[in-house]
Amino acid sequence: MTTLKDIAEETGFSIKTVSRAIHNHPDIKEETKIAIMEVVRRRSFTPNWAAQSLRSQRTNTIGFVVPNITNGFFGEIGIAIDEFFRSRSYSTLICFTSNSRSNEVASIQSLLAKKIDGIILAPVGQSGDFLDRIPNLGETPLVLIDNRLTGPPRNYVLQDNVRNAALLTNHVLGHGHRRVGFVTGPLEESSARERLDGFRSALEAQGMAFDEALVRSVGWEIKDGFDATLSLLDEGSAPRPTALIYASSQLLLGGYRALQEVGLSIPSNVAVASFEHPDVIDALSPRPTTLEKIEAKIGLAASTMLLSLIEAKGELLPPEVLIPGELIVGGSCGCPSLR
Repeated sequence: MTTLKDIAEETGFSIKTVSRAIHNHPDIKEETKIAIMEVVRRRSFTPNWAAQSLRSQRTNTIGFVVPNITNGFFGEIGIAIDEFFRSRSYSTLICFTSNSRSNEVASIQSLLAKKIDGIILAPVGQSGDFLDRIPNLGETPLVLIDNRLTGPPRNYVLQDNVRNAALLTNHVLGHGHRRVGFVTGPLEESSARERLDGFRSALEAQGMAFDEALVRSVGWEIKDGFDATLSLLDEGSAPRPTALIYASSQLLLGGYRALQEVGLSIPSNVAVASFEHPDVIDALSPRPTTLEKIEAKIGLAASTMLLSLIEAKGELLPPEVLIPGELIVGGSCGCPSLR
């Protein structure tokens, strides 16, 4: 059976150089890599990953745990994470939790049993105590995204939800709207709660009263946005909102469907703005006013943080990184040149 030593002897390079070429290490010159990989292919050499892991105490594998990969937001973050780690010869194992705490725990335990080198987790709920009760998790680098948990300080990469929600709200208020509805996710999750806080702070900064009757806290799925929108439009004798802001693109999609179903025109009857900007959004008419695509930035920041924790070289990144967003103006808010 061919070994690394055999490849090294035939090519004239050291075992370390051969190993780095096989792992596509960026420090290896292209011509060196080509020469080594030609011999590797000719000899049908397959690295003994198990033996290498025992020697290095690493598996070159990380875990990505998310509530729902069909949600474009998490899917695009996952693509960025996989691209980052693949270029560094890591594999990514993805687990779906279906918004279940028990599934989160089972997924993390499964990854730990595979001796992965680190985990990026998008947790559900609010309490973080469950993480401290998972055996051996404290010895594994962990980065949390999208939702802040209670408990001790942890490594986070989050959207700057308060700022970003205020940015959307101020833009809508700039069109003269004074009765604005807000649809967000479960308030036990920090992302939903902070986005509502940003909405409230923008209203109050402009001397407007915050009206809880114009807020709906629901799940994050398209149907939740649909139901919440119908609820906001059906308030009996109360005037309906003249503008709606959605805390995610999934909620926005449900909102568009609801407004179409009841025969209201965007933005003539109701102005609309939303967090997130997956590619499918551009197929909507009018094109929604949203925040820029931020998924790749979150994925890159989380990956960079996790790799720093794995390698523990030099100064580690701050325990919490907030990603700001910028406005992408479409026609749904009422900007006349973009309808």
